[in-house]
Amino acid sequence: MRWLVSLMLFGLAVAVQADVLSTGTAQTFYYTDESGQVAAKRILDLTNQARATPRYCGTTAFNATHPLRWNDFLAEAARLHADDMARNGYFDHRGLDGSKSRERIKRTGYKSRDSGENIAAGQKNAEEAMEVWIASEGHCANLMEPAFTEMGAAVAANSRSEWGLYWTQEFGTPR
Repeated sequence: MRWLVSLMLFGLAVAVQADVLSTGTAQTFYYTDESGQVAAKRILDLTNQARATPRYCGTTAFNATHPLRWNDFLAEAARLHADDMARNGYFDHRGLDGSKSRERIKRTGYKSRDSGENIAAGQKNAEEAMEVWIASEGHCANLMEPAFTEMGAAVAANSRSEWGLYWTQEFGTPR
């Protein structure tokens, strides 16, 4: 069934056409228009802004580094994991099938030399997700890792889950 849903994305009211799937009591919204991509690309912009400034991630100092490029394979891996967490109401780097980020990235066809993942849940916009990642030593280190050259991101929503919105960001360095 298709619904038109209004969301607030980084301060802008956006109408989102979404597929609604009902499984038991959960409803998961899968973004089918540009709005989900707008939020994901906002994550890219915010990541590149963060990478342009030297910072400490915990006690580790990072210099400013090059911007990341968008990669559709990494975005697909992010979308699949965000959707899985939203659909099944869990929050973890491991998928319910036991998969780790590297395996999910490989399934999309991306050939990586190095990869990393950030996840967040409950944040109502890209800015809030980014704030959480910058405040977390490991997630911040992923954001600032100079070896990474590409990224993809996604957000999925389940209005009946504990966290509501699920954010996933995948990083990679191609072979």
